[in-house]
Formats: sequence, C-alpha cells, structure tokens
Amino acid sequence: MSLKAALGLESGQMLALIGAGGKTTTLFRLAKELRDDGGKILVTTTTKIFKPTKPHVDRLFLVEDVDSFRDEASKIPAPTIIGAGYAVDDEGKLLGLPSGWLDQLQGSGQFDSILVEADGAASRLFKVPSEIEPVVPNNSHLVIWVIAIKALGKPLHPDSIHRAERAVALLGVPPDTRLAKEHVLQLVKHPLGCLKGIPAHCRKVALLNQADSPDEIESARELGRALLQSGFERAIITSYLSENPVKAVIAS
Repeated sequence: MSLKAALGLESGQMLALIGAGGKTTTLFRLAKELRDDGGKILVTTTTKIFKPTKPHVDRLFLVEDVDSFRDEASKIPAPTIIGAGYAVDDEGKLLGLPSGWLDQLQGSGQFDSILVEADGAASRLFKVPSEIEPVVPNNSHLVIWVIAIKALGKPLHPDSIHRAERAVALLGVPPDTRLAKEHVLQLVKHPLGCLKGIPAHCRKVALLNQADSPDEIESARELGRALLQSGFERAIITSYLSENPVKAVIAS
C-alpha cells in the first residue's frame, strides 16, 4: 500500500507533519509517490529542515515574496517536486515560510499537494512541543503525528526524547522514567502535549515509524489501537527499511 492511500490524501490538500522519529523521511517519500503519480508538489517547512537537494526536490526556491514565487512556480509543469524556504542558515538548514504564505499558496490551487514539516525534533525518537511549536498552517487538511516506536522503553532523557524536561513536567514523573504506552497516551491527551496547536478542523493520523521487527510491529499495533480513542482517525505503522514501508493501517 502507498503512503498516499494509507493516509487517505486527496488532490489539492495541504498536510503538516509534527512529532519525531521520521517526519523528514515521510515527507520526501510521500512527495516522490505524489510526483510519480503525475502531481505538482510543494515541499516546505514552517520551522527549518536540512536544505533539500535532488532527488528529493527538482527545484528549490528561496522566497522573499509569496506572490512572485507563486508566479514563478506556475511556469513549472507537473510532474515535479518544488522545494521552498525563506533562506539557508549557516548550518545549511532551510528556514521555513510563514504559515500565512502557505495558506495563500494552498488557496491558489496550483499545487496538487503541499507538504509541510511543521516542527523540529533534533533527530530524536519522540518529542513534546515547546510553547511556540508546532506551526501548523490554518488551511491544513491533515496533520500527521509521527513517533518512532523504538521510543518506548527509552528513558525520558534528551538523548532520545526531544524536550524531555517538558515531558517529565507534564507527566509528573521523575527524570529518566522510561517511556511507556500509557505515558504516550497521556501526553497525546494533555492540552499542552503532543497535539497542541492543531487547527480543530484537521484530520489527525498517527504514523508509528521504525517498526522494523515483528515485536515492534505488534507494539505499534497496540499503541495504534489505543490512539484511536484519542482523536486520531487512523494509525499507520511503517518501516522505511522496507521497499514497501506501510506495514499496517489501523482504523476505527
């Protein structure tokens, strides 16, 4: 099964990825699928990501004026993946576009899909957002919350968990407590937890990544079933070690 089919993504929609443990890999894997289907795809961020190059994007724009960018992008025929950001910083990271600009671009109708990485996780397995994260555009149709299933059993420590101190505070547990399924569910339900800042109208899908063994797939199934009681319409289990990454889709 393709990621597009697993997500139930329709043409003309904008989606935002949040969480940790595979957002960028999912972003570019989905973009490739959509381009291979003949689509014109915009890939961008509202925070920052490493500057994308070929084969992940066909063209990259540094955008200072959204109207000029829209005009230039309109001249590029499908199929294509267009990357866009505001600038590249000293670390080689692409700085994101304002969410309002992405709302305008989605409203223009010229892209078959707009894929937005809407927060950062410093390559950790799991995260709790800060006060200013995530930055999800208002016109997003779908939010994908990503967690690496390998985070389960890891201590609430910065080596594995981004913003571990916030997770400790929200859970009210000692530092270095090992992350359990019940902790994940508590953080998903907490108003300042994993799903804060998502527009109310957005569909929410959980993507349980790094399920690379039968035991990890079973753990992901257990967590996925529980997440359906927390506002997600479906949970997708993935392993990008496989040619076909979608291992299961759990829906209510």
